[in-house]
Amino acid sequence: MTSARAAEAASVGLILVTAEGQIEYVNDSAERLMQRSRKRLLKASLSELGAIGGAIMPLVAKALDEQRDVFAHDLPVNTETGLVRLSVDAAPEGDGVCLCLRPWPEAGASPSGGIAASAAAGFGRMLSHELKNPIAGARGAAQLIASSDPAEIRELSELIICELDRARRIADHWSQVGDIALGPLEPINMHALVRKAVCSARAGGSGLIAWEEHFDPSLPEALADEDLALQAILNLLINAAEAQGEEEGRVSVTTRYRAARPGGPAPDARIEVMVEDNGAGIPELMQSAVFNPFVTSKPAGEGLGLALVARIAELHGGGVEFESRPGRTTFHLYFKESRS
Repeated sequence: MTSARAAEAASVGLILVTAEGQIEYVNDSAERLMQRSRKRLLKASLSELGAIGGAIMPLVAKALDEQRDVFAHDLPVNTETGLVRLSVDAAPEGDGVCLCLRPWPEAGASPSGGIAASAAAGFGRMLSHELKNPIAGARGAAQLIASSDPAEIRELSELIICELDRARRIADHWSQVGDIALGPLEPINMHALVRKAVCSARAGGSGLIAWEEHFDPSLPEALADEDLALQAILNLLINAAEAQGEEEGRVSVTTRYRAARPGGPAPDARIEVMVEDNGAGIPELMQSAVFNPFVTSKPAGEGLGLALVARIAELHGGGVEFESRPGRTTFHLYFKESRS
């Protein structure tokens, strides 16, 4: 079978677009997914193709700008006929981009099966991504040792050991390929945990961020896997710091006991950790999919940190939500309290 015939027979939608977003090729599956005939699609621009075209355009731009493959799984698109969910791969091809589109979850798969398959397929990248944070904290601390006094040397050395031990434990958590393993749940002092996360984020950061802590002194202990809860908080702090780019900025972390919210996310999870930054905000097109794996607005980012935060919250019977506008983005992470 020739490559042209193979492309036509493919069960996934294939679209070839120029750097300007003009469509040069579509196969039969792409016609069905786009709900337009080949005659209408060829030579049209993605910007002319409604909600689906609009959702795909940022992926094309990112693939071209960074010259790498970009993935968006479980991408929600509100079309004229209702909500559709797509998985999109965008790969640079010559001067343009080759797009691979398929329904999400794929035909014949249940939503939970699709999520498990996605986690297994991205296991290597996910593990690598999550090990970067504790290792970065350890390296940042080590770089400061040479210019520190003896008391600070002792404190930074303890941080290095702690971070490298945590990196090993994270690898153990991911030994069950396809999903993260929840360890023993124990009463956790959330203030101590947040301070540890801030210390790690500050050591691995650029030094341009002003860190603020606002703690509720009456906050009860949370019931959590300490390593995973720490990783979720650290991911939010690092995302907030990176949202500032190379500019000076502010990251604020607050703990509080939240009121019950019937109908809201995780109404029984009353321990709240709130992380706020004053960066540029999350692009509006990406907000509905920000917790999906491989969706990111960061240069060279993998789009895995917030997906892991959401999964950790779910495993704890908690939740995570956010609001974002230019100059202010706030993430709310919820855990259940320990009643022991």
